[in-house]
Amino acid sequence: MYSIGEAARITGVSAYTLRYYEQIGLLPSPQRQGGKPEGVRQYSDQDLRFIQFIYGLKQTGMKLEDIAAFAEDGCLLSGERLPHDIEDTLHKRMDMLDRHLTRLNAQIEQLESVRTIAVEKRKMYASILLTQEKKAMNHRG
Repeated sequence: MYSIGEAARITGVSAYTLRYYEQIGLLPSPQRQGGKPEGVRQYSDQDLRFIQFIYGLKQTGMKLEDIAAFAEDGCLLSGERLPHDIEDTLHKRMDMLDRHLTRLNAQIEQLESVRTIAVEKRKMYASILLTQEKKAMNHRG
């Protein structure tokens, strides 16, 4: 089990953000030390994976409202709080991920296009520099 500070360090998500995500329902309330509401938050490895996943969704452009809808039934893999109709939940999540993957693929294509242009420009600039260096060498010698 990890404290909120350790969870923040491991996941790259600040303790402030973890508390905020918990407050708005993106994250379920973690276990508390001693089982008391005022106890220190304790995160499991599974909690950390879920935090990294939802933070990754946010970092790649998914809206907090969509992430909240995705996370509203908790972690399905934990087996703790399975919704009554898991098939509907699974279809809903798959649809959300399909839409997000479509957006990610478009972003990747755009990034690849910009990367290709940047590589071409760099080659062109390197060629110009090489030409300039050769001219300078010829004038000296």
